[in-house]
Amino acid sequence: MKIIITEYFEKVFKKVCKDIDLDFLLNKIKVDSKNFILFKEPFFKVKVRTESKSYRLILNYEKDYMTIILVDIFDKKDKKIWENIIWNLHKDTILKSYKSNLDDIEKWKYKTYKI
Repeated sequence: MKIIITEYFEKVFKKVCKDIDLDFLLNKIKVDSKNFILFKEPFFKVKVRTESKSYRLILNYEKDYMTIILVDIFDKKDKKIWENIIWNLHKDTILKSYKSNLDDIEKWKYKTYKI
């Protein structure tokens, strides 16, 4: 399986996630790849937890299910435990992020990781 991380996603990740690095995130994806939660076709959601924080990663599987594009990541610090990322509330942000990621891919502004 390969994971595509665009320059856009890296910027968002560095801004949102101060306490984890990309290696931690890639390992989390590798460990939890069987437990992705279908969010809204074609997007999946992954819970990423550290000892002190909780994040929600939005990703897109390509048709072959062997390529993952990381779309966006949200910090849940302002939410209660039972609250979640909801499509109706976050749709515009996610679609904008997805478009920005696709633009980066078209311009070859990405890194590929194999896990």
